[in-house]
Amino acid sequence: MNRSIDKVYMYAVIAVACFLISGVTEHLDLYTRVDIIPLFLLGILVEIIQIPLGNAYGTLTVGVVLGTMILEGPFVAAPLVATAVLFQAFLNNRILKKNHKGYFIAFFNAAQYAVCVFAAYGVFTWLGGREVSTTEMLSSMQLLIFIPVALTYMIVNHTSVYVLFFLRKDPMLSGNYAQLFLSDSLNYLISTPFAVFMLLFSHYLPVVFLIFLPLILFGQVMKLYQKITRLNEVHQVNAQLQSEFDLDKIYSTIVETSGRLTNCAAGVLWVFRGDRIYPVCSSDDSLIGQLPQDGMSLEQTGIVVNAVLNKRVERVDDVAKDRRVKSIKGKAHFESMLVVPLLARDKVVGVITCYGKRPYAFSQEQTEWVTVLATQVGVIIENANLYSELQEATLRDPGTGLYNYRYFYQELKRSTQIAKDLGNPLSIVIIDIDHFKKYNDTYGHVVGDEVLRQTGQVIQKTIGTRGVVARYGGEEFAVILNESLEHAKQSVEHLRRAVAHNKFEYQGYVVQGVTVSVGLATYPDHDQDEKELLEKADQAMYWGAKQRGRNKVAVYTPDFDAHLFVDQLTGLYTYHYLHMKMMDEYMMSTRENGSSFGLIFFNVIEFDNINRTFGFEIGNHVLREISVLVKQNVRHGEIACRYGGDEFLLLVPTVDRIEAQRIRERITRAISQHPFRVRDNVIVRVMVRSDVLIFPDEVAEEPQLISMIPETFLHLSSEWKQAQDRQPQDA
Repeated sequence: MNRSIDKVYMYAVIAVACFLISGVTEHLDLYTRVDIIPLFLLGILVEIIQIPLGNAYGTLTVGVVLGTMILEGPFVAAPLVATAVLFQAFLNNRILKKNHKGYFIAFFNAAQYAVCVFAAYGVFTWLGGREVSTTEMLSSMQLLIFIPVALTYMIVNHTSVYVLFFLRKDPMLSGNYAQLFLSDSLNYLISTPFAVFMLLFSHYLPVVFLIFLPLILFGQVMKLYQKITRLNEVHQVNAQLQSEFDLDKIYSTIVETSGRLTNCAAGVLWVFRGDRIYPVCSSDDSLIGQLPQDGMSLEQTGIVVNAVLNKRVERVDDVAKDRRVKSIKGKAHFESMLVVPLLARDKVVGVITCYGKRPYAFSQEQTEWVTVLATQVGVIIENANLYSELQEATLRDPGTGLYNYRYFYQELKRSTQIAKDLGNPLSIVIIDIDHFKKYNDTYGHVVGDEVLRQTGQVIQKTIGTRGVVARYGGEEFAVILNESLEHAKQSVEHLRRAVAHNKFEYQGYVVQGVTVSVGLATYPDHDQDEKELLEKADQAMYWGAKQRGRNKVAVYTPDFDAHLFVDQLTGLYTYHYLHMKMMDEYMMSTRENGSSFGLIFFNVIEFDNINRTFGFEIGNHVLREISVLVKQNVRHGEIACRYGGDEFLLLVPTVDRIEAQRIRERITRAISQHPFRVRDNVIVRVMVRSDVLIFPDEVAEEPQLISMIPETFLHLSSEWKQAQDRQPQDA
């Protein structure tokens, strides 16, 4: 209904203008003069060449029209402005884009400007303007007539446009219209004085051209300056983003920049993920609920898909009349759209969509600026995506697609700190596939690897977004759950059942009966430190589930810290535990796949002197601090134990001598540089002797290795060294 009313109104304005201009038939003698043609040419020229005024454009047309109106009357001025507006419209492809509405709007604009001329001339006559000569008009008092005349022209112009917006319920009626009115007022303020110049040189029309020519050239220079400024802004943004790899920051910068270049009401950036294109950033939060968060397929229809498939800019000057965007009608009251594809190496990586709150909101220049931006940032987005993929690859385990242990450690530290800051619980889960070796032996390593991968998928699917799942090493997985102990127990029990009930299929093989042993420890119930939590979850898995029948979920209890496995003084493992792990796992792994492991020995030099000088309590304190230093330098899979009184042993899997020497030097240096405070004002330095054995590179037989452990510690002891030093003297 509103559309019908606005058309009636536009026809009415055109009819009124035609009626008023029809009076020119009684003044045809005016058009027999030679100087009328230059006036029309001047009017067309100043209308075509626009001058940038902030975010809008202005012309000197008002000055030429008012000057012509005073010199020649409305029957020359009205046809002049109508001709200039129509001529400019015919040249402007933005309006006349092979559709009848473009012509209709052009004729309406020409008509309402013609009506403005007759209204302004009526005020001019009413104030006595016709009763004075041109020369008298140039007096200071008579020049004041220009003020109400120009105001009448502007008020009638804006009233006619405002009524049209009102009938169409155009969003421009809000703050945008006020901004348009202010910009237009500035244009009138600049151009109206040029009517005075026309009066001043009315008898020397070539002089008028000479006056307007530099002004027209100035307008062109300003237009060129604005274009250079905008392009420079685009290049600055491009330079800024060249070293940026944060995709969210890149996305927001692109949307903000496109908004500045087009003065759009809202902007949205779409990017490809797989075979769908998703909205990733919007300048208007109200759009979020209206955009397809699950993305769009290229099989769908629409303006965005068209821009992608055609690899070209798509502009919708009037949403109501364009079938391609019928889907957005009535959603956000947008009247026009600009859709620009982002290309990288002739491939579309994304799309910028700009929305305007009025028809024909985007000029050709604005389209060109955003297109330049799109051609540059397309490559930046592709590079950032590649960087993100590479970063992701370094954090992923290639065998399972899960996060690797490096990322797990980072996330564990971060999550623990967040849990402490917010006072929330945090649970750590260690999962081990039961009897994994038999799958490799029975079906081969390829099927074994597939069992490992599919188990990881089951764990990931079961945990979902509630936690972080990582491959911890070998056939072990680790999970960080932001859940309390009770909720975590339910989650991991559900996980255990999901694995047990899953049927693993691969290339004709069907593997059933895969089970897992699960250990669980929770902050703050079991410990405050993330490393201790991880160790306790591992103990729960090994001693509470694995050693008690497998296919179980075990929660950490202090029973797992029994003296048989954990040294009560230092908190390190006992040699009994290390010996059992070495014989059951590491030597077996060496026999199966030829891997090696290292033993690193540490003996505290002259430790008896500390006991004799400061007492056994201080000596125990020193041993506890040494054990802390050792723990801090132990990585996942490495086992540190207290072998004897002042002796420590570290088992490092999959290591050669060079790497083992580095670990040895790192721990030795950490101990030697640590200040051991034995009394309030007394600090002692502790030194250690150390050695390395690599199995089976240096010791081929298992019994030989077992016998060499005490022998190596004997050679490192202070008593043995002293005995060796005395032998030459005794001889």
